[in-house]
Amino acid sequence: MLIVGLDAGYGNVKVATGDRLEVVPSLVAMARRLGVAASGIKLHKATIVTFRGHEYAIGAGAPLRGIAFESIDETRFMATPTLALLLGAVARAVGPDAGPIGLVVGLPVSMLQTTDEARKGIVRSLRQELTGSHVLQVDGMSIVLDIRRVWTRAQPLGVWAQWAVTPTGALHPGARNSLVGIVDIGFHTVDLFGVQASQAHLGMVAGAELGVRVLLEDARGDEDVPYHTLLWEFSQGILAIGNDALANWMAKVTSFIRRRWRDTRPHMVILAGGGVAMLQQRGLLDVLRRAVRAEVYVPPEPITAGAQGLWKLGQAMLVHERQAERQPAGVETQT
Repeated sequence: MLIVGLDAGYGNVKVATGDRLEVVPSLVAMARRLGVAASGIKLHKATIVTFRGHEYAIGAGAPLRGIAFESIDETRFMATPTLALLLGAVARAVGPDAGPIGLVVGLPVSMLQTTDEARKGIVRSLRQELTGSHVLQVDGMSIVLDIRRVWTRAQPLGVWAQWAVTPTGALHPGARNSLVGIVDIGFHTVDLFGVQASQAHLGMVAGAELGVRVLLEDARGDEDVPYHTLLWEFSQGILAIGNDALANWMAKVTSFIRRRWRDTRPHMVILAGGGVAMLQQRGLLDVLRRAVRAEVYVPPEPITAGAQGLWKLGQAMLVHERQAERQPAGVETQT
């Protein structure tokens, strides 16, 4: 079974297969075709995915190829355009001959650490929709995704696993007992997480809608701009971010971290996500270092760290299941 890590972010969909990484901007539109009279017009580049009888454009050029699907609500994970985006990204990564697939899906903390029955229902629905055989066409190539297993995990747990799980599958020596915090700054949310001795530290788990989207809205000076427009303008380098907007956003993010971790002092904090990558490029990570009050680790690829870690988690779960199957009845597998 091929294990695939799928980090279903609001800004980018990230896919990891162990030997391949795929990053697709989380933009999707119902594709429209030009008539003969406009056949000489150059179209913006996008991946065209045919799914459930409709054509969808996914990726950076999607909003200019049709009617954009607009949603940052959690119910987006139940919508066909979002499924076309997620499955299209997976298909681009695995190709036409993947065989059986085990999918480890990273979701926002708020969707998994909840007693809300509606949110639980969304997660169950997503697992059901992704499980099974899916026939797609991706840029004209027929691809069948045979997804046998779907696991859902908090996105920051993937970030932790990218650091904590070594290439051999063993735990990093510092991961066994150390309290490790994770700050995952995405497009829509800032997620906080804590892990100690491979167990979640629930006192450190929190999420807030303070992602890069808030910064882009301030930079543009218009909160009514569609989210897909903000994301497209930012991804294309069209939207300039001023120092005032950046300082205001960073103050909100660091204040959130300090409040939620006021009584906690982790041994180390992993910083990841598109927001961290942006701050790193601007030389501003010291602001986050001061907020977390701990040693900081930044993955080599902050944007895809979650997907890589989800793949590692999937590999470990698959090995554990196979070991359990080989054990005689009544004998427990040591983990």
